[in-house]
Amino acid sequence: MSESKLRQPLQPERVAALVITYFPDLGLAERLDRLLEQFPRVLVVDNGSAEAGLRQLEGHARRAGFGLVRNEANLGIAAALNQGIRRLAEEGFGWVVTFDQDSTICPGFLLAMLATLNAQPDPKQIALIGANRIDPDNDIEHRWVRPHRIPPFFERVPCAQATSGVTLVITSGAFTNVELFRELGGFREDLFIDMVDNEYCLRVTTRGYKVLVSCEASLLHKVGDKTRSSKVGVGISATHHSPLRKYYLFRNSIPVMWAYGRIQPHWLIYHLLALSEMILGIVFLETHKGTKLKACALGIIDGLAGQNGPSRRTWGQTATVNPK
Repeated sequence: MSESKLRQPLQPERVAALVITYFPDLGLAERLDRLLEQFPRVLVVDNGSAEAGLRQLEGHARRAGFGLVRNEANLGIAAALNQGIRRLAEEGFGWVVTFDQDSTICPGFLLAMLATLNAQPDPKQIALIGANRIDPDNDIEHRWVRPHRIPPFFERVPCAQATSGVTLVITSGAFTNVELFRELGGFREDLFIDMVDNEYCLRVTTRGYKVLVSCEASLLHKVGDKTRSSKVGVGISATHHSPLRKYYLFRNSIPVMWAYGRIQPHWLIYHLLALSEMILGIVFLETHKGTKLKACALGIIDGLAGQNGPSRRTWGQTATVNPK
């Protein structure tokens, strides 16, 4: 009898949910309750939120029955994810779905993820399965990046056309293979925030593992305060992220492009175009243009200089942990 026929499908009780929080809003309790309806284990790792909010979170944890890890300071998204996944691995969970604090799962999310994984001939080759994310403000489904034979050598396709694999998924809603995560050393903590998910996806696909999307596992997820316009004759979008987030994105792009640009040139082209669109978005659609453009330039300078970890440049703002 073949190995695929002997293999037992993964069951829900072997999957945990991990949520990273940083000054969460009042809607977090409801989103956690939705997770608890589907997952046997939910763990929250808080990255240095204010004491008042933490007391509310601790009270809800006692009532609802989820785990809570408190970090005294913001360690960055990568460190918090590593911390949470390693703890859940010690508890015996083979797969963990990671979430941003502002993402909401839809009914049937976990069962859809399991169906996607269990349909694969060799689940051990699957590193990540991304959720089919939907912007709650406009109900538009995300389009996924994958290589293409003709220029610009990548294409963005809807979920139904991405069944053979994609290049990137974000960490929110990502169904993560814990064994492979441990083998590869987890997320790069020196990146702190932004590009953490890109780097991990590029690392696993470079090693020959697959990144998939589960079309039936829907996730309501908003990327910044995204707007779109055609002021320059073509459609451009803007996320309206803070200068600090712009800084991290441009700074961390440098080492990731250096590490994977020649190996995965389709992603390099895609990412350079995305950075260019971000600049156009700042110029034509966003406020505080000068400060944000300066942040992008300083990010490039510091990236080329090899700076990493928490930013020494704050622009009077505090970093968030959601790399959206």
